[in-house]
Amino acid sequence: MRMMKSALFSAALCILPLAAGLPAKAQGMPPEQIKQILDVTKTSWVAFRDWEGQDLIYFTHLEAWKCGIDYVFFGLNGGPLEEVWELDECDPDNPNAVLKDKPYLELPDGSVQSISVQLVFPDGTKSAVETYPYKPQ
Repeated sequence: MRMMKSALFSAALCILPLAAGLPAKAQGMPPEQIKQILDVTKTSWVAFRDWEGQDLIYFTHLEAWKCGIDYVFFGLNGGPLEEVWELDECDPDNPNAVLKDKPYLELPDGSVQSISVQLVFPDGTKSAVETYPYKPQ
């Protein structure tokens, strides 16, 4: 009985942050697990918004997982992946914090039809190239 209570307590400690809606810390998370998370959440790598005559492309999701990404290459409107999104430095004590003042690109209104993105991971592997049509919300 005592062992069962201990196992239940340990399980509760593991799920408590999730149940409370708190983000799990990436600190110490294996790189393969971060890659899996990014693969499963690839539809969220970028987000779009029309704002005051500009097309905005947000990289907030990738900034939140910056500790598991070395480079973010992107290309606009079917162009080559020659641009680099500069991620903030990884803070191992607060790995998922997005502190960048502008976690987005600002482009002239109507200039973006799509963006293609590819990630490079610390082990040198690359993600598939993902292309997102510009659909502001």
